[in-house]
Parts: sequence; structure tokens; C-alpha cells
Amino acid sequence: MKVIGRSSEQNPGSGRSLWVTRGRQETFSRSLDHPITRSSSHPTTRSREAGVALLAVMSAVSVMLMVALAFSGSVQIETRSAIYRKEATQAYALALGGVQAAILEIAYPPAEDQKDKPRHWEKGQRLMRVPYAHGAALVEMVNETGKLDLNAADRKQLARLFEARGLAKEQAEHLAIAIDHWRSPPGSDDEEFKALDDYYRDAGYRPAHAQFASVEELLRVRGMSRDILYGTAEYSRENGIHYLYGVSQDLTTYSKSTQVNVNYASGAVLLSVPGVSENLARRIVEERGHKPFESLDDIANRLSLSVPDEAVPFLRFNDGKTYTIVSVGTLNGSRVRRTVKALVQVQPEGQALHRIIAWYDDITE
Repeated sequence: MKVIGRSSEQNPGSGRSLWVTRGRQETFSRSLDHPITRSSSHPTTRSREAGVALLAVMSAVSVMLMVALAFSGSVQIETRSAIYRKEATQAYALALGGVQAAILEIAYPPAEDQKDKPRHWEKGQRLMRVPYAHGAALVEMVNETGKLDLNAADRKQLARLFEARGLAKEQAEHLAIAIDHWRSPPGSDDEEFKALDDYYRDAGYRPAHAQFASVEELLRVRGMSRDILYGTAEYSRENGIHYLYGVSQDLTTYSKSTQVNVNYASGAVLLSVPGVSENLARRIVEERGHKPFESLDDIANRLSLSVPDEAVPFLRFNDGKTYTIVSVGTLNGSRVRRTVKALVQVQPEGQALHRIIAWYDDITE
């Protein structure tokens, strides 16, 4: 017994191991009863952890939803853009077709066996509609003889035109003088011309003192602005949108005459003719929409109004060789519009009976 007991006492490692093991078990048992350890499994804590997890999931879902909405909006925008580009291309093709149809009408008369067939246009007619399967082209054809020639019209004609387009009388007269000065030879003794020479010298450039090469050259003339030349708009509650000026549509450099064509001239151009009243100009514009006029007697008979004697030398009924064609392409069921403008000259001889002088895409007239 002694030996066994001594042997046990002499084996300190074995006893120490047993004590350490028991001590760890006691420590682990006490740790289970520790307040911090017990709290981790408390129902309130578990609920909080579940709430945090739920918030995290909801946040992730919200982010994914916003990404999906943003992607959906981008897809819708791209889809609408693609539809617009498609419809714009189609409308542009219809507008081109309208220009080609107008050229065919004015430059290539029908053959003898087709003259009895209905046509979209008659000589002297301003408006034409060209139908297509999926839309139409609305075409306006204006012979340049229906406009006031910048190089032929005198000051009074120009001033009356500007007044008819909304300029004040004094402003219209000064602008007409400036135009006459620009196209007149240099060295005039006119005091107003000398003042204009001084103005251009101070501005750093010289007037052409030659005929206008284009209507756009007017922008260099004193008193002319882009608003007056191309038009501007004013808004009021009473009248809505009211368009002013836009004298470029009434001016040309291709007529080479002081006469204006009754069947193509706008109301403002007709008012520039001496002796033509507002009533006569309005009646001419209204009546020619039914059928173009053929002569002064035709006007008198159909309107029951006589043309003033002073107006007779300034009126004509025959067309010139140059036309301005404005074509608007429209699609069925679409609000998209495309507009093109062409300046076309008819050539009586040659392989091609027409020549396109100028071309403008996406105009706003």
C-alpha cells in the first residue's frame, strides 16, 4: 500500500494532468454560466440578429430593384430612339420622293398618251400632295418669279415688302436704302450712301457695290439681322404664337425682273406691287387656290375687281425656269416629320432636263 501510495505521489506528471483536466472542465462549466455567454443565446438577441439580416436582404433587394428599373428605363429610351430614327429615315425618304415627284411634274411633261391621266400638279399651282402606301409628301413649289428680285426691285418695292412682313415703316425704308447702296456702284454723291460707306469702313469691311449673288448675302447689309431674314416668333396669351418677318422666303436673285408672278407671289410680295391693296392681295391668294389665273382679265372676271393701272407693269403670269421646292415627309400614325428644300432649274435642252442648284436638309420653314 505504501509503495502504491508513494508511487502515486512520485508521479507528479500524472497527478498534474488529472488536475489540469478537471480544472478545464470546471472552467468550461463556469463559462456556461457566465452572463456574456448566456446572453448570446437569449431570444431578444436572436431577434435582433434576424432583424439585421432581414434589413440587409431588403437593402440588397432594393439595390437590385433600382438597378433593374434603371436598366428598364435605359432600354425604353433606346427603344424609343430606335423607333424615332427608323421613322425619321422613312419620313426623309418620303420627303425625297416628294421632291423627285415635283421635278418630274415641272421638268418632264407627260407623253402624249398620258396627258389625259390625272396629275398631282398643274402649272401655276403652289401645293401638291404625293400619296404613298405608308404616308405622304406635302410639297410646295414656288417659281422664283413669284418673289421680289433683290437686284431688280427698287427701294419702294423693297420697303413695302418689309412693311408687309412686320417691320416699322422707318426701319423698312432704311433697310431698303442699305440694300440699294450695297448693289450700287461706288462713288455715289448720295449723302445716305456716304454715311453707309463710313459705317462699313468703321466696321472693318467694304460693301460689295455689285449685284447680290445670293439672298444670304443680305446678312452683311446694315440693318439686316437673322431674325428679319429668316423669321422669328412672338408669343402672347391672346394670339398664341405669331411669326414675324422671314423676308428670305419672298426674295430671290433668279427672277431678273421687277415683275412678280400672280400665281406664286405671297401676300406680302403682292403688297409690294404699287396700287395693290390688302383686299386685292387677299382675294388673289384665296381664289388662285382653286385655279391659277391666266390673265388680268381672268382676275377681273373671277374677283369682280379691276387691277389698278399702276400695278399692271409689275404683274406676270408666265413661269420662269427656277423653282423652290419644299417637301415635308409624313408617316401614317406618326408625328415625325422630315423636310427638305431644293432649288431646281429647268433646262429645256440636254440629256437631263433639270439641274439642282441648291439642297437643304431638315429645314424649319
